[in-house]
Amino acid sequence: MSIEGARRAFAAVRDDWEARMHAHDTRVAGHDEVRIDGERHIAAWLRVGMLVLEAPAELVGTFFPELGLFRWWWSGKENSIALAPSRLDEAFAHAQRDDIRALLTRQHQLDGEEDAATLCKLAAHYAHATALVREQHGDRIAYYAVFAAASRPPIVPDREIVRTLPPPSVRSSQPPPSAPGAAREPSRTLTAPLANVANEIVHGAFHDQAERAIVIVNVDTSRDKLRFFVTLVALAAGELAVLDTTRELLDAAGTLLVEDARTGNGRWRKLVVRFECSFAEPVITRCEVS
Repeated sequence: MSIEGARRAFAAVRDDWEARMHAHDTRVAGHDEVRIDGERHIAAWLRVGMLVLEAPAELVGTFFPELGLFRWWWSGKENSIALAPSRLDEAFAHAQRDDIRALLTRQHQLDGEEDAATLCKLAAHYAHATALVREQHGDRIAYYAVFAAASRPPIVPDREIVRTLPPPSVRSSQPPPSAPGAAREPSRTLTAPLANVANEIVHGAFHDQAERAIVIVNVDTSRDKLRFFVTLVALAAGELAVLDTTRELLDAAGTLLVEDARTGNGRWRKLVVRFECSFAEPVITRCEVS
């Protein structure tokens, strides 16, 4: 999906957003460390271990550079978002009013990080944020919207900061990268959601006439950014049929790619998932990677 509409919308508010960022940079001038506490929704700027500023912060979106995949903060939480309100909900509401589709689509395939940053800046602006913070961990880049603190907090000893703000994640806690050629079949825990979505599509098209189906995920690594394509083929009433690839199927495949990479699995080029679809729930009979 094109994000051209979001680019135009951000161009209209760019000056105001840059003024907000300039004011924020002035407040934290001289800091040498930023800590994000995602569970407490707090960002802290420190200078030589001393707290310069602490302010509310909310996750806006996450970008996976290797996949070119971007996800909004609410992606995968559509059924529970009402139970966990976010300051970013105002941005979602604004996008609905102005029909900015890029802010209403749970994830995107982007050409690069610049587009991810543009989307996050626009959402942060609509949510009345005062700044945006970029944080990179392993295979992902997270963007957090910062909101004005009620007042400038006092400088406190470093021991107090350590007590209230956990240290940054230890790099060694990330899954180790696999050696080239070490690709293996993803676990059934990861392939099952993909098969479930594919099975729903097959049943919607053929009802009880479908017998078996194959979903194929092809990964293209020939460009600067990894791309993937999904094909769904079903056998119904003795005939083979290729079904349209839906946004839900692409989302499920993208999630599988991201989660599989996190396990340390090597990069495969093609995944074939075969399943029986004569029941309400799909029965995976074989998975193959190459």
